[in-house]
Amino acid sequence: MAVPHPEPLAHPDQRTRRPLPEEHHGGPRRLVGPLAALDGRLPGPHDLLLLQCPGSLRPLGGGELPGWARAVLRAHPWVTVGRAPAVVGGPFDTPSPVRCTRDPSAAPEHWLPVTVRGPERGQRLDALAPRSAVARTLRPEQVAGRQALLPPERVAAIPALAALPAAGQLVADHRLVWGPIGAVGYELGTGVPVTGPLSPLRVVLRAPQPVSRRDALGLRRALSRLPVPVQAELETRHGAVLLAEYAASPLSLTLLTPEGPREVHDPWFPRDR
Repeated sequence: MAVPHPEPLAHPDQRTRRPLPEEHHGGPRRLVGPLAALDGRLPGPHDLLLLQCPGSLRPLGGGELPGWARAVLRAHPWVTVGRAPAVVGGPFDTPSPVRCTRDPSAAPEHWLPVTVRGPERGQRLDALAPRSAVARTLRPEQVAGRQALLPPERVAAIPALAALPAAGQLVADHRLVWGPIGAVGYELGTGVPVTGPLSPLRVVLRAPQPVSRRDALGLRRALSRLPVPVQAELETRHGAVLLAEYAASPLSLTLLTPEGPREVHDPWFPRDR
């Protein structure tokens, strides 16, 4: 009598995996923790961070989080990364304890410069967020295609949201990686309706290699024909410069860097003026 052969074990990649829980604003929620959330890199300016314990934020001015910031973070624990440099270790002027559990024997904490956006005009809070508190990160280029997640009537009523596909096509014609930032980027990433009828469309253009003045001028003119003000910045390896300023061909440009603004001649090969 033939002995039946046992069924071969399924390869781990072929086993049925339980789907991750869906996030409220599209896509599965990623595994929490800095390695899963940041892919081993520090975030850059304009990235959106979802915090798993927003109470660990430390205001730059010291003290506790204001009431409006605590209310915002309870409802939508998203913050925007600023351009200031990260801080390693514990900031000396904000001694309140970190509320995220972490291994005390681990390497010193990285504190990321972030901004909390409030519901009222002018409600902005600059703070430091521990890297260990980050549950998810979204770069501007990752939110460019999330317009379909917003209600169609909302998009039609807000010019900056409605103009997004046309702006994206103009930038794509110049072969630049791009993404919305500011209020539009925040709303696309989080689903929170913060963009107003008069809000400009702010975009970042990834430009690790030099862009010619001629191409910059052509893109600026094309974007200026859209029915909404467009504020674009070229992000180089050393910082960002406004597209309009670079296209105007001035002898001196303001380069925005983590250490502060610098007056340079060439944003790709910066030398102080």
